[in-house]
Amino acid sequence: MGRKKKGRRGKVVKLPPRRTRTGEKQVNQDRKLSEIIKEMALRLFKEPDAAVSLPALEAAILLASAAWNAALGDQGLREQHREMLKKFDWDGRQPWPELVSADTDRLITGLVEYKQSRYPDDRRRIVAAETRSDGNVRVHWAEENKHELVAGPFGSTTTRAASVESSHPIAEKLVAMMKRKVRGKVVDIRSVIAGRAAAEELQKKVVSKERLAGFHPAHAAYVYAQNQVSVFSEQLTALKEMAPFDEIVSRAADLYMPSAPPMSPLTISYFTCWAFFDACVGPSDETIGTTILEVGAAFGTHPEMLRLFRQMQQSRMGLYVREGVEGKLVFLRELVTDTVYRTLVPVDYRGEEGELWYVRLLPPPLPGGMEHVAFTTPYVLLRPGLREWQAYFRRTLPDAPKQARLDAYECHMKFGPTRSYWNEFVFEAYVNHREDAIFLRGLPDIAESRPHSAENSQRFDR
Repeated sequence: MGRKKKGRRGKVVKLPPRRTRTGEKQVNQDRKLSEIIKEMALRLFKEPDAAVSLPALEAAILLASAAWNAALGDQGLREQHREMLKKFDWDGRQPWPELVSADTDRLITGLVEYKQSRYPDDRRRIVAAETRSDGNVRVHWAEENKHELVAGPFGSTTTRAASVESSHPIAEKLVAMMKRKVRGKVVDIRSVIAGRAAAEELQKKVVSKERLAGFHPAHAAYVYAQNQVSVFSEQLTALKEMAPFDEIVSRAADLYMPSAPPMSPLTISYFTCWAFFDACVGPSDETIGTTILEVGAAFGTHPEMLRLFRQMQQSRMGLYVREGVEGKLVFLRELVTDTVYRTLVPVDYRGEEGELWYVRLLPPPLPGGMEHVAFTTPYVLLRPGLREWQAYFRRTLPDAPKQARLDAYECHMKFGPTRSYWNEFVFEAYVNHREDAIFLRGLPDIAESRPHSAENSQRFDR
């Protein structure tokens, strides 16, 4: 048996300790950005003064870069960091034993706060970062709202951080416009975006603490976050830059009249989640939610609130099989991914074993939480059954490797083949309801199977 070749991934490297004193703010942009990113990366290690493996260093540099840009309002890398981590070639090794947590959202949130407190006036935006096998880090950056790259070409061992082009052009224009007005003192945009003085009337619409006290803590966190998203949305959609979103949502509201059955099977919780987080425009799939995230980050919204906003933005509706109950918890197995979720269902409906549910699940909102939250009233799919829905996904999703198929499923459930695809399905498939559940019948791609489709209406009119 030949000797196994030792690759560079088995090496350990040492980062030079570069830390600021507690409470010290750094505003000097003459300092190399690579040094600051290494300083931030050190904060993620359990033993920052010890030698670290290259996988752990690469992961920490990526997370520090994501946090730096997020603090500037650019959420692109933060939203993509999980996919980027999957692409690293670590020869089966994992960085997490050396880091203080494997919860990357939590790590990034902490570093966002660190950047905002230590380097609030440094507006350099990271375009890419490279980590070499000897532990050296090189950061490529551009001035805010500019595309001129500051740094040379990449070497052969590069960790790509983010593209020079903005991933969300509408949000970028909005933030730039607001900052110009802030600098010109035309209007105190900071107070508007933070939901203070100019938004006092809107804030009165937010659910009260007394009412939240009656909710499960996990549900209450998302109810409050959703209310805050509504406040943001109402303020932002009045701006001309948001016209594409306003047009889409207004047209859908006129068409489907979201409220509650029997007036409309599109409930307020279902429709607002779609309007804020799924109704997208442009090639980068911008939504009201992604815009709120970037504007909120740029104007000082608390990182924990932004974390909840982000989890809601990343959510989607899904198809689940009801497998069991435990008090208020329902065990739901997703049809395509086969993942089982311990789910808090705020309404009283518990269903029966084997039922198919169409519902939006949100991840545990609180640190250490185990329960997902069913944020919409369950849509119970009466007919057809499991086999027909499995056949639907075989028709709809590509015959591809597992990960590509799962990615296609995520996109299909969040955005659909058309913007109105899932709204139309719910509207036309409605057959009955009770206070805590809505019952549907039919398939999205077979019009004749849905009771209120145009094809069925024509048949009855003859």
